[in-house]
Amino acid sequence: MTASSDPTTRATRLAANAAAFAVLAWAALFLVTKQIYWVETASPFANDPWDIVVSYAAIFLPIVVGATFVRSIRHRGPQLEPATARRIRTGVAISLLTIGLNVATDALAVLVVRLPEPAATTDVRLALLGGLVTVTGLLAILAGALLVRAYRVRPGQVSFDTTTEPDLLDDMLGLVGEVPGAARVVRPLDRFLATSAVSPRRHRLIFGLLAAVVAGLAFDVWHAIVEGPWASFPVLLLFAALTGGGVLVIYLITLVPLRLIRPAS
Repeated sequence: MTASSDPTTRATRLAANAAAFAVLAWAALFLVTKQIYWVETASPFANDPWDIVVSYAAIFLPIVVGATFVRSIRHRGPQLEPATARRIRTGVAISLLTIGLNVATDALAVLVVRLPEPAATTDVRLALLGGLVTVTGLLAILAGALLVRAYRVRPGQVSFDTTTEPDLLDDMLGLVGEVPGAARVVRPLDRFLATSAVSPRRHRLIFGLLAAVVAGLAFDVWHAIVEGPWASFPVLLLFAALTGGGVLVIYLITLVPLRLIRPAS
């Protein structure tokens, strides 16, 4: 990032950087408790209903964090446009709320759920779980405090020009265009988004539905590879529907606040 003398830009980027550490801590918590069987067997939040929160956070965060990261890297000049800074702060806020909800449910589970393995109360696994939850929560609180500060130093009035403000697709193409020789790829894609009858900007809801279907099918394939074939076809359909439904809801919630895809001109 280019050093900035603009107070709003500095405060926004500081909050975003702090939130990035909170996201990394959450990712460590997720990987340790979901991918390391030795720890998962002693986790009080490994089963439903606690696991539902973890699962949907794992769907929600990549979308929000990914969009915010791309926007932050694309607009890395000395001063952010007020509208762009507001979008970044919104992404940070949504990410921190998601992490906070996940940490709160994990902490509650530690307090009220009987451990799957009673012996875990005296070994390192419970200490590891508690430490990861605590660190993630503290980093999220710190990032939240910096975000509140960033909102307080923002300009009093932010004008969202819906005709010229770039969306996430613009930012992604802009980043690709910075690669030498990539203009031959970027220009046709940009023309397709602007003029094609099947452009996602002309069919934002249909695009979200297609993305949800692809996500549901991808989850089924991933699960079959990692954990073996599904027990039955109805179970396969159920998990595809739960995953795809989660992706669709998240897409609809963040479409406008994060300006994922702007309407066609």
